[in-house]
Amino acid sequence: MKILMSDSISNVGDGRSTSTSGVSSLVMRMVVFITLFLHLGCAGELPKLNSKPNVLVFFADDLGYGDTGFTGHPTIRTPNIDKLAREGMVFTQWYSGFHVCSPSRASMMTGRLPIRVGVIGRLWTGGVFGNVAVGGLPLNETTFPELMKRGNYSTGMFGKWHLGQREQFLPSRRGFDEYLGIPYSVDMGSSAWHQTNDVPLPLLRNTDVIEQPVNLNTLSSQYAKFADEFIQNSTSSGTPFFLYASFSHVHVPDFADRAFCNSSLRGRYGDAVSEMDNLLGSVYQSVVKAGVEDNTITFFSSDNGPWKIQNVNGGSSGLFHGAKETTWEGGVREPGFVHWPGKIEAGVNTEVVTTYDILPTVTKLAGIPLPKDRVYDGKDLSGVIFAKQATPHDCIFIYKGAPGLACPSDHPDCPGLWAVRCGAYKMHFVTAEYSSPFNGVFHDPPLLYQIENDPSEAYPLPSNSSEYQTQHEIIHLAVEEHKSTLTPVPNQIAMGGNIDFAVCGCPNSKILFPNYPNCTCSPLYFELWHCTSDVVHVDFDLSHASNEFTDTKFFPSA
Repeated sequence: MKILMSDSISNVGDGRSTSTSGVSSLVMRMVVFITLFLHLGCAGELPKLNSKPNVLVFFADDLGYGDTGFTGHPTIRTPNIDKLAREGMVFTQWYSGFHVCSPSRASMMTGRLPIRVGVIGRLWTGGVFGNVAVGGLPLNETTFPELMKRGNYSTGMFGKWHLGQREQFLPSRRGFDEYLGIPYSVDMGSSAWHQTNDVPLPLLRNTDVIEQPVNLNTLSSQYAKFADEFIQNSTSSGTPFFLYASFSHVHVPDFADRAFCNSSLRGRYGDAVSEMDNLLGSVYQSVVKAGVEDNTITFFSSDNGPWKIQNVNGGSSGLFHGAKETTWEGGVREPGFVHWPGKIEAGVNTEVVTTYDILPTVTKLAGIPLPKDRVYDGKDLSGVIFAKQATPHDCIFIYKGAPGLACPSDHPDCPGLWAVRCGAYKMHFVTAEYSSPFNGVFHDPPLLYQIENDPSEAYPLPSNSSEYQTQHEIIHLAVEEHKSTLTPVPNQIAMGGNIDFAVCGCPNSKILFPNYPNCTCSPLYFELWHCTSDVVHVDFDLSHASNEFTDTKFFPSA
């Protein structure tokens, strides 16, 4: 804002200039000062809070940038998501912490890059925890809900965890008062929708197995009921809440109940997105019913880009190149918005923000100090959200996997850091396509894109240009500074798996149900109706079915 101060007032209309008296001059200066003060004051003003805000984080699984109505999908309908986006601040340059789920979720839960917490993959090309993983999110990491508990919040979570299925790593052991969900991806266990020889897919309440295999047809309604009870119980007791709504959608096998089966022009994937949207609407309606929407800040995003290798069963990255399992924009650029009625001005924001910014932003609003003994990569976005300030990020560092693990023979010192974005420029040192994510292509000199002018990463800048040379030097210095802050930690995913650590509610089920996989507690749940494009399967009547093992709990010891 530029304001010119002068002792003369120009009458532009007739070109005359009139000199003011000393008093008039003083008055004019005061008016200008007050105007400038008010302008700058409003620009930096944070919301005045009478109480700690409730916090609601919606986190989708494998949802692509192009898979919602508010990001322009032509045939997928997401009316509930779109309504909150329209009322909130939509971020067009929102980045996840990683290109696949476990590392991305570790980043969300800690506010730190996956490389710092040891959840980075077992290869230089990345990876996730399996369903019998030995490791998990390290116990010395302070999690998001653990921080919120320090601020006297009630903490709840439903949905996908994927940060270790052993009991000591589960959500209710990592700061959540209440948990209902599947401890990993919905394709990592056998179910009516995805029948394999694997351990049946479990549904947990805190650390207890309550269904195995889970009935995916009723999962969304169970999540909605859990969220409603959690929100009502918290608000009725006058306790601020933090709810992490981590959808099991829209990961394959694209499950959807009868109400959404064959409802979308986009096919089964669109059906699954529609069911997720309906669940989001139900959860937010519980906030409205509790009368606390004006004191609830809501975040929405996805863990990584769409799993396009699944063809029509995966999503869309919109105009971005790449997808899940790549460091191209399509793998890490996500749909995202922040919503808070009366506090956040609706609109579109083009500043660079990340999923791992949610933690430091929320803790700042809640008045909860962060530990001083570690590096936080996430930044407090209060200035961006409430005052439309510039992003606090100079650069963001985009990892593909663990440096030096299972390197190709011609690159024995292979990097885990494959791309860096600084300002409007993004540099790729190594790239891979989603169709062959383990085949890294090295670039010397690195590829450089002006990512705001070329978001599809189609036109690399000439390496002999002055623009390239300037940005290469800036990014090189940023990388060196970043690397100097890293401390080696155990690689949790590289610890591998052990069948003894499988989640198994009924370890002797083969005695009663010899035709079903071991750990089967509810054999009829393998025979449930499921949606296809041309067949409606017969539904079993389970109202009188016995379930001998429902109340049985079994977990391996730590």
